[in-house]
Order: sequence, then C-alpha cells, then structure tokens
Amino acid sequence: MRFLDSLATLGVRRAVLTATDGLVIESVGSGTPSAELLAAELASLHRSMQRLAEGLGGRIRRFTLATEEREVLVVVVGEYCLGAVVERGGDRRAVGTELSRLASRLFEQL
Repeated sequence: MRFLDSLATLGVRRAVLTATDGLVIESVGSGTPSAELLAAELASLHRSMQRLAEGLGGRIRRFTLATEEREVLVVVVGEYCLGAVVERGGDRRAVGTELSRLASRLFEQL
C-alpha cells in the first residue's frame, strides 16, 4: 500500500506529499490541479509562511486555503508537506484527521 492511498478512499480530489523543494514524492487523485503544481505551490507557501511564523516565535504546523469550490488542507512535518484538495461539501474533518495520522506516521519514519 502506498502512503497516501487512505486519502483516496475519503474522496479527495488530489493529495500530495512533497518536501520544501516542491517535487512530488507521492500523489493520489486526478484532475486539476496537477500533482506537480500542487506540490510546488504548497512548498512555496510553506517556505513563505515559515518566515512569518519564525517572526511570531514558532513553526508552521498546518494551514488551509479555501476557494469557492475547493479547500486545500495541509499538515507540515519537518521539511515535508502533506496536502489534500477537498471538494466543497466534502468531509474536511475526516480528511484532516487522516492527514494528521499520516503526519504522525511520517514523523516516526524520519
């Protein structure tokens, strides 16, 4: 079983695991955005927000981006981002819980 397969069963449109370089380590799902675009943008957002977080005395642990039709939930583990695109009306809570579970698994493996 691949690392992100459990997110596909929750109905996410796209999910990625990326590092700060923005390259796709693993992805599931289909449609837009592409895995490559999502990974690159999540890494860029993480790097940008990290500077702000350090100024506030901390580190980014999670963030969410919402549009009219979709929401992107992201959990950060060290230098890695786990992100999932959820359609409006999707089960955000279940996806967020699964992202946190996967983040714990990833942390244990680092």
